[in-house]
Amino acid sequence: VRRALPGKAEVCAVAIKKILGLAPARLGIRLWNGKKILLNAPADLGNFLCDVDGIIIRDQYNAGNLAGKIVADAGANIGLFSLYARALGAKKIYAFEAVAETFKILRLNLALNGALKAVKAVNIALGAGKGAAEIKFNTRGEGSSMIDCGDSGVNRQITYSRRRTVKVAPLDGLVKGRVDFIKMDVEGYEGNVLLGAKRIIKKYKPVLSLAAYHRPADKKALPKTVRGLRDDYKITLHTYAEHDFYCR
Repeated sequence: VRRALPGKAEVCAVAIKKILGLAPARLGIRLWNGKKILLNAPADLGNFLCDVDGIIIRDQYNAGNLAGKIVADAGANIGLFSLYARALGAKKIYAFEAVAETFKILRLNLALNGALKAVKAVNIALGAGKGAAEIKFNTRGEGSSMIDCGDSGVNRQITYSRRRTVKVAPLDGLVKGRVDFIKMDVEGYEGNVLLGAKRIIKKYKPVLSLAAYHRPADKKALPKTVRGLRDDYKITLHTYAEHDFYCR
């Protein structure tokens, strides 16, 4: 059941030095359930506010009631979805972010919200197996950092300032127990993350909510990958904000 609808979240700028993203801002987000999220927003404030609109106001991942649930956030960025999941009652959240500069902001945001125990942040990229990969990124907490997924059309409109080799590990090797909900937005790398979570998916059948818009082939390839792991998932394409597959 979708719980976040337009008009149900209030976004307040506590301190904005340069509204168009030339300096960081601290924002407060007050949810309909009375919970409040505080964030050191990235310098790219315009795109971040679009993320707030998609993730919280439009509830693009259809998070619903997460009370008592264990959540994995693949592509955590600065922690918006992880903190939203906590505000929805999640018992434990694992937040995975590969870019060290962005991970630093993520940790600051968790501390700002007193969430360092509830949210375990891991500076690593999720993938199909253990190893390393080159990631393209920018350094001010922007989203859209990406590992090459074999499609030159992914994020071709974005100019990246840096490249770096980062550690990659499967979710199965990082979380030993149950997971109830997995959110993925990893710029076309979703299929690899799914394969690295096959034990968890086969054993626990978590709800999967994953980006489906990065590569044209994903509309067919990702459902095929999911059903190859468990054939009893019901898969729905949601278009609340971006295109995302919701599998339960």
